[in-house]
Amino acid sequence: MRAALIILQPVGAAPAPSVLGRSLALRQLDFARHCECDVLLLLARGVTGEANELRHVAEDAGMRVQLLGSADALSGVVKPGDSLLVMQEGLLPFCHEATAALVEGNCVVILDAGPGTRAGFERIDIDRAWGGALMIDGAALRRLSALGEDFAPASALLRIALQQGACQQRLDAGTLGSGEWQLVASDEDAGRVEQLWLDHMLERPSLLRPTAWLAHLLLRPFAARLASRSSACFGIAAAMLVVLIGALAAVYLGHVALGFGAILVAVLLPEFARQLGQVSATPSAPPRNWPWLGWLVDITLVAALALPIEGPWYRMAFAPLMTGAALLLLDRAEVPKGLALARDRGIVAALALAANMLFPAEEATMLLAALLMAALLLSRLRKTRITQT
Repeated sequence: MRAALIILQPVGAAPAPSVLGRSLALRQLDFARHCECDVLLLLARGVTGEANELRHVAEDAGMRVQLLGSADALSGVVKPGDSLLVMQEGLLPFCHEATAALVEGNCVVILDAGPGTRAGFERIDIDRAWGGALMIDGAALRRLSALGEDFAPASALLRIALQQGACQQRLDAGTLGSGEWQLVASDEDAGRVEQLWLDHMLERPSLLRPTAWLAHLLLRPFAARLASRSSACFGIAAAMLVVLIGALAAVYLGHVALGFGAILVAVLLPEFARQLGQVSATPSAPPRNWPWLGWLVDITLVAALALPIEGPWYRMAFAPLMTGAALLLLDRAEVPKGLALARDRGIVAALALAANMLFPAEEATMLLAALLMAALLLSRLRKTRITQT
């Protein structure tokens, strides 16, 4: 058995700060799951709403949960041969290097004393500070009975682990600067860590991906607020559906510029959802990928290109389907940086809008399809030339 100990605030205490919409205890639970713990031990004086929330989340994840009223009860729950993951109160753990070391077995996470103590971590000696997490064998917990009743469980288990000569994993000071490993004691600390996480986790696309770049620019000021809402991505998906339906309705009613303008706005929304998923990810829950949002944009674009064309159905469908096929092939082709713009949906939607303003609908769509096919042909020719050389 591998258990995780999470120490909760007592009843009546001020609520612990949260980071991007998840409490520190939930963040510690994410870390415990990533460390392959199958049992959750909640050390709390009284049943609180936070304890109930943790219990439900852990049980939904398949973990067994037990509420403890005092630390001296640990030795009766964690037996010799079992392992116990201990995390300091206020610890925000999000470091894969620490995870790998703790999964291996008995281990104490440490930091350099200077940066560690300045960040609020407990000093061990002149050279080391405790990183706030350790893995200890259940046999060592029997020594807790000799400490009496009133002791700090995390610090006591740290001393026992060090006395037993547990291996140590020293974290680089950069993990403190990136927000991957922090002590969060206040809402101000949480706000600072949120900004560090956004800098560390939120992708910064290059200008060769203008749609992603613009989405990043627009999302960045609101990312922390949106990431704290579990329904944000669903809201983005719903908004995108409304915009795409409105775009098709506008094109059908003859407002072609308005319709393609709406599609130009809609292409940003899958990027919003993807980048927001990066921020909301946890070690045990990787970013959610919603490729169908992009597929809906492509389908809507092809339909919007076909609707204004007059004539038999095959005449309406040919050029738009060629455009869709070119986009599909470009997505799967290895294209040089200069031609990567050809598969950016924002660029394609802008070209469709401009072409439909300058030319009749059928000619505009044929021109767009020809441009995309030319980009695809150039990428294929370049690949053939590289292969031959």
